[in-house]
Amino acid sequence: LAQGVEFNVVRVPRCDIPRCDVPRCGHCALVDPVDLADATELSLSHETMAIGSSALQRNLQMAKVVVREIFTEMEARCIEERTHYDEVGVVPPRQKSNMWAAYTNKARQQRFIADALEFTQHNADCRTRPLTASQLRFLILLQHLVAEDTSDFYRPESQRKHADSFEGVLTDGVNSQLVKDAHRSEFSVEGRSFSLHDSPQDIDGKRHEERLEEIQKFQTDFIIALETFLLAYASRRGLSQLATRRLMQCVTTQMSQAGLANLDRGSQATRYFVGSQGLEQRTAYNVSSMHSQEQGESLKLSILCMKTGFCQYLEKDELLRMPGVDMPKRCKPSSYLYQYATLRFSPGPLVDGCESIVCTLLDALDEAHIDPVGN
Repeated sequence: LAQGVEFNVVRVPRCDIPRCDVPRCGHCALVDPVDLADATELSLSHETMAIGSSALQRNLQMAKVVVREIFTEMEARCIEERTHYDEVGVVPPRQKSNMWAAYTNKARQQRFIADALEFTQHNADCRTRPLTASQLRFLILLQHLVAEDTSDFYRPESQRKHADSFEGVLTDGVNSQLVKDAHRSEFSVEGRSFSLHDSPQDIDGKRHEERLEEIQKFQTDFIIALETFLLAYASRRGLSQLATRRLMQCVTTQMSQAGLANLDRGSQATRYFVGSQGLEQRTAYNVSSMHSQEQGESLKLSILCMKTGFCQYLEKDELLRMPGVDMPKRCKPSSYLYQYATLRFSPGPLVDGCESIVCTLLDALDEAHIDPVGN
């Protein structure tokens, strides 16, 4: 690519929320969509790009195409879903309607595109090494999804895209899905480990009751430790009671199935269905504090998901090309699917008089390694 690349102007809606304390706060989408005519211009020009390396320039150029593909696909999916609901005469859930509204509104699409390009410009991986289109897609889509999950807690309930429930022991801000599934994963809270993976799992007779008691105790001990850690961090940062609850909601949502779903959305691993025979799936979460000169003390959450031990697989693309042909292929034991991401949570600008929480993707890795038998 030539060094003198210049991006076209990206038009983005102004942030005209009266209660917003920062001109461009990232929470503009909390209000009703604005008309495209009421927009400012964000130009990613040669001057901006010259600050970075040639790798960054190359990644930014490719990202311009990738982000438009991402949001064009999301818009098309929403239109297709909405049409299907209309055809069958079913009233959609409010959250689904809000999802459709978010991705079919041109002004909000432009905001999403601008935020994605800005993320690409500042992400460490994007700045330091050339990335493929699939790698950029994984990073950009994952950042968008975790940021939207986080922003959702600052919208009125009638405008939210999710309807998660929350509970806890010391608080009422822990995602209920995390509580329910805690015994299936491994956790580390500021260096303290929580796992039931090494515990015997035979569940016949009396052992079944003992297992349920063991799981319940594990859930309680883990949730108390997590709540205590998050409450201590919020106290050190001087967060209000409402901001503390929202911090807990944001972090624990990414530690639940929602976080794994976000990893899957743009991952290479989702190209494959793998056989359950011999399959070992490991999911692990590590939450701790981190310090930086720019952000001060923040929270760092690492998420890992790895599948190994499988000996059969199906390719989704092949199934789409050849409907009805679902004969599994064999693969070697060295095959694996691996996803990893590190998120940072830090206090942001005030929204409606409450400190917001900003979730930023620091790094991520997505690998699908299939060794076919006979190849």
